[in-house]
Amino acid sequence: MSTAPTQLTCEQLSSFSPMDFLTPHYRQQLHASLQYLQYPAGTPLLQRGERSVAQYYLLEGRVSVDGGSAGKQHIEGGSAQAHLPLNPGQSNPASIRAVTAVRLFAVEHQLLQRLLGWSQEAAYQVSSLGELQVEEQEDDWLARLLATPLFGRLPPSHLHALLARFEYVEARAGERVVGYGEPGEHFFVLKRGRAQVSLLAAYRDQPALVLERGDFFGEEALVSGAVRSASVIMLEDGELARLHRDDFVELVRPTLIPRISKSDLQRLDRQGQRPHLLLDVRLAAEYRLGHQPESLNLPVANLRTHADSLDRATCYVVTPEGGIRSELAVHLLNQLGFDAYLLGDEQSAAA
Repeated sequence: MSTAPTQLTCEQLSSFSPMDFLTPHYRQQLHASLQYLQYPAGTPLLQRGERSVAQYYLLEGRVSVDGGSAGKQHIEGGSAQAHLPLNPGQSNPASIRAVTAVRLFAVEHQLLQRLLGWSQEAAYQVSSLGELQVEEQEDDWLARLLATPLFGRLPPSHLHALLARFEYVEARAGERVVGYGEPGEHFFVLKRGRAQVSLLAAYRDQPALVLERGDFFGEEALVSGAVRSASVIMLEDGELARLHRDDFVELVRPTLIPRISKSDLQRLDRQGQRPHLLLDVRLAAEYRLGHQPESLNLPVANLRTHADSLDRATCYVVTPEGGIRSELAVHLLNQLGFDAYLLGDEQSAAA
């Protein structure tokens, strides 16, 4: 197996079913998650009756499909049949083998189903959501906020509730919006103006972070339940949109910590669909006392400083032993552009 060099455009992706039902926004999200695979002739691709965590589509080559009592058939890349999934459900309906060298793309079942659900909901709400955007068209803060990974995963119904619950407050140049060591009570978005993140003296060698219109802050304390890890001071007069902790926990926090079950992780291992790495984000001393086999120790406090050493093609699965630190690590990794999940049991992963 190797990664195929040629990738689909978003427009080409819309010719495959059921991607044509996705709204452009959610199709773009799906497009960024596609995995491209190629196999030599004779390779068994799918076994009838087995469960798959991904849905596969044929791009090039020919495959044989053995559906048991349903008989055998061949599918050619580029044909109308090739624009349908080879395995439409999580349980493979047929055994599939590569007749020639083939090239495929795969998309995770859970992600596709979630985006389809949100797209269907968006179809009923696009009118009212458009009205909200028109009201804010003089500013681009809302568009920037909705384009971030944090809010890109929110279903439209949550977006409406979120925007309805925002409070808008004026802030003056030099005003400290949040302070280091304070409890987290609000999540903030800069609607107008600029602000600077002020770090502890031990971290002053790092470049100062300046927040612009549409940037947000304060979510880490609300995710972890810890006090503020930095101060944020206004550089100029501006306006803030803020969300109370209770509303944040209800509307936003559930999407921050995607989970994967142990059985789905085992299927990833068996299928070799994509590389993954177990991360234990506790302190080194805790890790030495006991940890899951093959897990790598990277304390949550070091995630940002070591991000450049992590492979973006790898799926990072954070072990749950760190408790709230593990949840915070998943959020931080996803915010940094990585694909990260919290390892959980079947019940918590499906929730």
